[in-house]
Amino acid sequence: MNRVWSWWMSRCEQVEDARPLALLRIGLPLCVIADLLRLAQLGLLDTVFVPYGSGGLSRIQDPHLVIIEWFGASAGGIAVLVTLVCMALVSLGLWMRPAIIVGVLAYAQLGHLYPPGDRAIDRIVRTALLILLFSAADQRFSLRRMRSLSIPAWPSDLLRFFLVVVYLSAGIAKLIQQPGWLSMEAFPPLMRILIDPMASDLNPVSWSMDTPLFRIGGFITIAIELSAPLLLTRYGKYWAIAGSLMHLGIALTMSLGMFAWGMLAFYPILLAPFILRFLPDDEDPTVDQPTTS
Repeated sequence: MNRVWSWWMSRCEQVEDARPLALLRIGLPLCVIADLLRLAQLGLLDTVFVPYGSGGLSRIQDPHLVIIEWFGASAGGIAVLVTLVCMALVSLGLWMRPAIIVGVLAYAQLGHLYPPGDRAIDRIVRTALLILLFSAADQRFSLRRMRSLSIPAWPSDLLRFFLVVVYLSAGIAKLIQQPGWLSMEAFPPLMRILIDPMASDLNPVSWSMDTPLFRIGGFITIAIELSAPLLLTRYGKYWAIAGSLMHLGIALTMSLGMFAWGMLAFYPILLAPFILRFLPDDEDPTVDQPTTS
């Protein structure tokens, strides 16, 4: 038991370069901001975040929805505004911790206000922001005065473990719900997804089921998701290359809101060994330097 505790303490005391986690801190809130602004551009804010009795789609049956009791029919617009402001502050590195607390609460209230619009990526982003709450992700690339170039590494380690759970659960769910992912005979599930007019940009008339691209792509997708535990090993940076290419493919072929970009926002911490050399390093040389990566 002492050996296990010593290992745990040693692991928690490790430090890393602050820049990759800072990029994650910048990227995740920007995805939320872009997503909400896109709703505003489409004129949907007054539809999805307005109570049903006031002409919107929200039936307000969620017992966790409290903002309606405070602000009535204008609650949705207020929650959107608070979320936007808080996400901007987090991205800028200003008052990061209070901004995360208030921003995540407002963001979650939007999910309770219109549950069908609260997607998996929204919950992933909120969970990641709560992990950043306990990190020092505002030490670099922020408008506040930086104090250290090295920060505790455990938040990045926890985020990697979180991503392993996300990808593994997605891969296992695919195999349980649609066994055709590994079939050579069944209709390729990936093709069904990529020609769905509600989510895809591909023209279904232009593609045939006999095209091996979809079946091979399905095999690769399952392989990537089920091999996500490699993120916890020294081979994690190579897995991240495949994962980033998968999400770029999703971004190019499908219309899933911020999903692909929200997931790609995590990749600076996964690809840190490759990207650190390209990141600016113009901070005060007298501050603490990272001792481990």
